Amino acid sequence: MDVQETTASDLIARSTRCDVMKDFALPFTVKVYLGSMGLSNSGSDELIGRVSDLLHGNDVKRTEAAQSIVSFIDELAASRRKQSAADFTTYIVQAQVQGRSLTDEEVRGIGVLFLIAGLDTVAAALGFDLAYLARNPEDQESLRREPTRIATAVEELLRAYSTVQIIRVATKDVDFEGVSMRKGDFVSCATMIANRDPAEFMCPDTIDLARQDHRYIAFGYGPHLCLGANLARLEIAVGINEWLTRIPTFRIKEVWRR
Repeated sequence: MDVQETTASDLIARSTRCDVMKDFALPFTVKVYLGSMGLSNSGSDELIGRVSDLLHGNDVKRTEAAQSIVSFIDELAASRRKQSAADFTTYIVQAQVQGRSLTDEEVRGIGVLFLIAGLDTVAAALGFDLAYLARNPEDQESLRREPTRIATAVEELLRAYSTVQIIRVATKDVDFEGVSMRKGDFVSCATMIANRDPAEFMCPDTIDLARQDHRYIAFGYGPHLCLGANLARLEIAVGINEWLTRIPTFRIKEVWRR
């Protein structure tokens, strides 16, 4: 049984309610990652904890998580150098660039990037998308009835709910729209705002799952386009499809707030 089927089926067997992020989105993306790296799902909970501490923990937890993740990647790479397998880790350690093998530092960097960039981001996108569908039952039922529309719907949801901001570094002093930036300053480019620019998109705040204009920049643009964009699209589409196939009509539970 596939990863997404197992994850969704577990939810059905367990209860009529769940925490989408904790019970579905994160386990799903972690299991995809583990499978691609040639590892079993037995370490999924531990890996989720490491990534959560790295991205959302305090200074102490972030430092400990970073060290743990680096050690995890180094040990995995060393293992695949000794015994290859049909997985992404083996591909990295056997890869060559301009006739030379990748250094340990390069292998480590790729492994860490693949882990960090591919888990929290895709899980967050699934969370946004399922939250939207929970609040819009007509779109939810439409995609359930016509799953061939999911891929196009994912494009629109990526436009509407970009989960990553683009960071750039100013190469010279510049004043832009009244804001002064100096050479070396970090600049956060709000992709979600750009993707709702009325000068670029018709009715930008309206989510139209049949929209054909997919010029959004959720994955960056130009030479800095996300290398994992197509994998992310596929994961999100598969995750939504399996959820809609196996989970009946769903909604977000209303919670009283004081």
